Amino acid sequence: MKSQAGISLLEVLVASVIMASIAVLAFGALDVTERSKVASEDNMRKLQQFDRGWTMIENDLRNALSYASGSAYGDLINAMDVSYGDEYVLSFLRGGRANPLGFPRTELARVGYRVEDGTLWRDQWIDPQNLDIDFARSQKVLDKVEEITIRVLPPAPIGKGYKEGPWVEEWPGTGPPNVLPLALEITLNTEGRGEITRLFSLSPGQ
Repeated sequence: MKSQAGISLLEVLVASVIMASIAVLAFGALDVTERSKVASEDNMRKLQQFDRGWTMIENDLRNALSYASGSAYGDLINAMDVSYGDEYVLSFLRGGRANPLGFPRTELARVGYRVEDGTLWRDQWIDPQNLDIDFARSQKVLDKVEEITIRVLPPAPIGKGYKEGPWVEEWPGTGPPNVLPLALEITLNTEGRGEITRLFSLSPGQ
């Protein structure tokens, strides 16, 4: 009767190599899965940030008012300003400021959007007649914004429609200071996502 042969050292080494290879492959698959999960969660956070930023802009524009007033220093403040020569590429008067405690105060506010060091900021003045930067409440809207550009569609009879235009780059120009445009086309040039454009129609507030 032949005696049963034992496992040779070579067979043990081969089995060890196979097990090590399987472990390496399994670890690599888990690592890829984890990195994919982290990247997906990061992209989702960025998308949510963009959505919140656009929602903030939309909410402000929905409450824009066609009302021009004088400043505390006697200067005229347009209902809306779109200009590339000033610190704020977009600023306007809005109503509907939240007052959950019912304090006896105005619901009007002045808001301005600017880009500084790759960040889109929203500044708000609770006293729309005093636009001193020291009294502005600043809020970060979006990161990694390289530039913001705005096209303005004047109201009828000048503005015909989205395709017909004519679109202008500044507002109000030589027009009345208390008139809102028909629509704004806002484009954000962002790092990593390129240009993102949204169209906002405006209803004339009172």
